[in-house]
Amino acid sequence: MSDYNSHDKSNNKRNITRHFLSDSRALDLSLVTLILATAGAFLQIGGTSWDVTSHLLQLPETFFTPSHMVLYLGVGLLTIAAGIGGILLLRKRELRKKSFAIAFELFVIGSAIALVAGPSDFLWHQTFGIDGLLSPTHLILATAMLINSVAVVLGLNRITEYLPSSARKIKLVMIPALSALWLTATWYVYLFALPLSQGQHFNFNLHPILQLAIATIVLPLIGSIIYLTTSRIIGRFGAATAVTAVLIGMNVFANIIPSNALMPFLPWYVLILLPAMAADVVLNKKIFSFNKNEDYKGNSIIASEKRLLAAGAIIGSLFYVIGYPMLPITFSEFLGLPFNSMKDLLTNFENTLPLVLAGTFIPAVFLGITGAIISLKKIKEPRQEKEHQQHNPSKRVER
Repeated sequence: MSDYNSHDKSNNKRNITRHFLSDSRALDLSLVTLILATAGAFLQIGGTSWDVTSHLLQLPETFFTPSHMVLYLGVGLLTIAAGIGGILLLRKRELRKKSFAIAFELFVIGSAIALVAGPSDFLWHQTFGIDGLLSPTHLILATAMLINSVAVVLGLNRITEYLPSSARKIKLVMIPALSALWLTATWYVYLFALPLSQGQHFNFNLHPILQLAIATIVLPLIGSIIYLTTSRIIGRFGAATAVTAVLIGMNVFANIIPSNALMPFLPWYVLILLPAMAADVVLNKKIFSFNKNEDYKGNSIIASEKRLLAAGAIIGSLFYVIGYPMLPITFSEFLGLPFNSMKDLLTNFENTLPLVLAGTFIPAVFLGITGAIISLKKIKEPRQEKEHQQHNPSKRVER
């Protein structure tokens, strides 16, 4: 009798599990998991950026600093998201066939790498003392962060196809997700571009010319790709500006506000939103079209592509100012300017801004256009958006 009861209870548990993980519930739980991961990716890179500023300010270093707490809270949320995603993939075979399932696989990979990187970094410090920005363990951790940030955006973009009723909510969540990806990718470049990698025993700094080349080539590409991808996959005027605004806000709170020496440039830094808004207007208005009545199959396709290229050029040209206050460290090193404090950084930035903008404007514009082409050719929009555009070609042009 007891064996029968235990068997019956086991069957009941299986039935409850199957009911709980019905297709609709699994999709809803998948969306919640992606939202949780978005918060994790956002906090993770915000805490990392803040922590670097704390090091530059030479603040006392302990495990329980505010920046560390923000960073590890983000890592914790992403680890939870990876666990939920892994369980969903194991319990729901049908879910593995969904296009967004790759995001959960990437969460598992990224979180596993991060969990290895943490203890490894502790051992590295125990063995070699204070290290710089680009150390083997930091590179491993940064790679995990980048994988998770890409997974968040990829998952949100693809799950829209299966939850059209939640499309507006998903697109709203994509704003902080894309901002976090933009900043995470930027910091990944900073590992190689910033001359902050000399530790007690190793100097991983690259040659100043190579650092300058990496920053000047990669950062305009990243900015243009993410800005234009935002406009294309969210498909609303103001979305790309909102992502830029969140990025600027993260830099302000993590890198500028903690240092009083950088505050004088803050009002001018925020004004970078004006050209970002101009690029948004370019993307959403037919300013390059000479014939207002042209249809989508005609010259309007060319006009639409011209808008993308023009917006990419604008965003690419802004890369140096967007990179304030960290990126000027690279140019100060190349120009042989002193950098002993944040005050030096602001002085160097203000004195060299016209020279740097003049020297980088043309390549940055070209790379911004290249980023626009990559976004157009390689980044896919959500499927239901494509179907909607096929039935409403005129709206496709106007976006």
